[in-house]
Amino acid sequence: MNNLKTREAAERLGVSQTTIKRWAAHYPASFRKDPLGHYVFSQREFALLQHIQSEIERGHTLEQITLPGASASADKPADPPSSPTIGADQRELLLRIFEVERSLDQKADEVVSAQVRQHRAELEELRRTVVQLAAAIETLESRTTKLGSPAKTDEPRLPPAQPSVQQISLPERKKKLFRTFF
Repeated sequence: MNNLKTREAAERLGVSQTTIKRWAAHYPASFRKDPLGHYVFSQREFALLQHIQSEIERGHTLEQITLPGASASADKPADPPSSPTIGADQRELLLRIFEVERSLDQKADEVVSAQVRQHRAELEELRRTVVQLAAAIETLESRTTKLGSPAKTDEPRLPPAQPSVQQISLPERKKKLFRTFF
């Protein structure tokens, strides 16, 4: 099997390309990029992606998953590609850039998690409000049935609605068209 691009790996695993990129970014020491910055997956790396997918299907989070063959240095940023022209200062700068990228990815994940928690709380609050409104409607309905017909209440009664001249004179076809909107 030749090296796979992100799109090809995503198609074989049945997930989106973004998911593959997120998995690879979470384990930078295990997945390499080509000179243009695109992920390229060998057969071994594709097997790691399959392992990640199976663990996620079992209910584990990315933080809980350890890749087979990963050393204790997996939490450290990957070393930049070594080249004889890269000096020590440039290497240090690249290491800092990799660390900032990893930190930024982590912060982005934390922000998304916080937003999801906030949305869940808002949805739960809306659900409680709907339950309260339903209970209030039931209470009002039970009161009206206990009081009997609406004529017994002190509220003024409106005369029955008379159809307007426009409604009477409209042809049937126009009426049907009007009903589709309302």
